[in-house]
Amino acid sequence: MGPYKLLIDGQLVDGDAVMPVINPATEDVLVECPRASKAQLDQAVAAAKRAFPAWAATPMDARRKALLAMADAIQGDLETLSRTLVQEQGKPLQDAMGEVFGAAAFFRYFASLDLPEKVIEDSDARKVISRRRPLGVVGAIVPWNFPIILMAFKVPAALLAG
Repeated sequence: MGPYKLLIDGQLVDGDAVMPVINPATEDVLVECPRASKAQLDQAVAAAKRAFPAWAATPMDARRKALLAMADAIQGDLETLSRTLVQEQGKPLQDAMGEVFGAAAFFRYFASLDLPEKVIEDSDARKVISRRRPLGVVGAIVPWNFPIILMAFKVPAALLAG
């Protein structure tokens, strides 16, 4: 495993600190993973804010294709991702494989959603339409017990909506 990096503004960078990832079955250190400092977090948020206007202008079909590409990548690396979950969590292999496969399924599900405009009122006096439009940068905190499937539940919704 490793070496792992942070992705900030399109660049893979070292964290300002590291922390050990420990195999719960053996208590061996599997790898050192990067930890972002507050400054690095601020850099990542600033980069996301700069990237937001271009993403907000991205057509829905392109967003769907991005989600499907992520699903393909996850499913294509099912074995490695599953074994990594086993090592870092002590989760049984079949459960880990189910989580990874489920993550790919979530990405496919979100890519299949239709987000049509909804006419709330259409009268002589006014026309009110509800449209989904991007609002801004999203931060997601993911619990450690199901990291891949919970990420897959949060990220696609954010990508489609904004």
